[in-house]
Amino acid sequence: MTKTSNYPLIIIGAGAAGLAASEMATRRGVKHRVLEASHRTGGRGLTEILADQYPVDLGCHWLHSGSINPYTEWATKLGFDYSISRWDFSMFIDGAWYFDTDATAPFRYIDEINARMEGCQKKGDACSQWELADSDNKWNQFFQYWVSLMSSVDADQVSILDICEYLDTHEDWPVMKGYGALIARQGVDCPVDLNCVVTKINWGDLPISIETSQGVITADRVVITASTGVLNAGDIEFNPKLPGWKMEAINALPLGNSNYTFCTFEPDAIDPDAPDHILWQRDDQTFWVRLREFGHPYAFTSTGGRFAWWLEKQGQNASIELFSEVMVDIFGSSIRDKLSNFKVSAWGMDPWIRGAYSAAQPGKTGMRAELARCIDDRLFFAGEATSPESFSTAHGAYQSGHRAINQVCDSLS
Repeated sequence: MTKTSNYPLIIIGAGAAGLAASEMATRRGVKHRVLEASHRTGGRGLTEILADQYPVDLGCHWLHSGSINPYTEWATKLGFDYSISRWDFSMFIDGAWYFDTDATAPFRYIDEINARMEGCQKKGDACSQWELADSDNKWNQFFQYWVSLMSSVDADQVSILDICEYLDTHEDWPVMKGYGALIARQGVDCPVDLNCVVTKINWGDLPISIETSQGVITADRVVITASTGVLNAGDIEFNPKLPGWKMEAINALPLGNSNYTFCTFEPDAIDPDAPDHILWQRDDQTFWVRLREFGHPYAFTSTGGRFAWWLEKQGQNASIELFSEVMVDIFGSSIRDKLSNFKVSAWGMDPWIRGAYSAAQPGKTGMRAELARCIDDRLFFAGEATSPESFSTAHGAYQSGHRAINQVCDSLS
C-alpha cells in the first residue's frame, strides 16, 4: 500500500528563494508548507530600525539591476519607495582629500580588469580575479576591497568565469523602508512554520520523511533553499547521502562573508557640504563610507572577504571602534563623541545562514547549474547560489524559487 504524505510539497527555508517558491506553489495550486529554522522570515534580507526611527538593511540592501529586478515591481505594488538617483563620490586617502585625479579613476582600473576577464573567458580560462590584477597599480587596493564586497570573498577565491556570467545593468536602488522588510512583506501570506529546524531528510523512499525540531513531516517533493554554508556544514543530514556530483557543486560554491556597520551622528557633526560617498584609504585598509542615505543622519560602511570573517570574530566592539577611527580620520577627533546607536551585522555567526553569499572557486565551472539540478525528481534546489546570472542577489534567489516550483510541477504532472 502506498503511504499518504502530509503534503505534496515541503519548502525548506523562508528567505527570498523559499518565499518566492511558496508564492509560485500557491499560484500553481500546490499544497505546501515552508519550514524555517529562524524566528523570522527573509533569510539574508534583514531590516532593523536604527535609533528607533531609521530603517537600515543589515543584509541585502539594493535593488540590483533595478529595471529587471522582480522586487522592483513588488516594491511599487507594496508601497516601498526606492531611490534611482545616481551618486558621485570623493576620495580621502592617507589623511587628506585626494584631488590629483578624477573620481572615476578607481573604476577605470576595474574596467581594465573586467576587459581582461572577458578576454580570458573567451579562452575558457578559469583563473581567479587576483591573477589579472596589477599589484603595483595605485588602485589595486581599492580593487581588492571592491571584489570582497561584490563577491564576499577575496580576489584569489573567485573564478573569473563566474563573475563574467553575472548580469548587471548597473542600477542599484536602495529601498527606503528596507529591502529586508520588502522581502518579508512579499512573503507575509506564505504558510511558514518558524523555529522549525530541519535536521534530517530521508529521501530514499516515498513519501520523503523530514525530521524537524517540531516533529516529523512527510512530503512527495522537497525544495531545499538552505545556503551552501548550511549544506557544507552538514547541518542537515541526508539519508541516503547526496550524490557526489551534488556535493561537488555545494563545495565549489562556498559562502564568503560581508558585513555592515551603521551609526547615527549628531546634526552638527558633519559639514552639510561634505560628500555623501567617500572612498577612504590608509595604509593597507580601504572602506567605502556612505552618509545621509535618504537624508537621514547616519553613516555606514561594509567589509568583505577574509577581513570580514576576521573582524566578525573579534566581536561587535571591534567593528564599532574601527569605523569610529575611520570617521575620526576623515572628520576630526571631535566627531567621536557625536557617533552613537551603532549596529553591526554578523552573518558568519548566524547558525541558519553561515555567511553572506556564494562565490564559485577558481577552476570550477558549471557548478551553479549542477547545484540547481534536481535529484530523482524528489529533491529540488533553489537559492542565490543556484542562479546562473544573478547569484549573490535577492532577486536571483527569488527567480530560483520560481524555477524550482516549475520543475516540481513538471515532475508531478
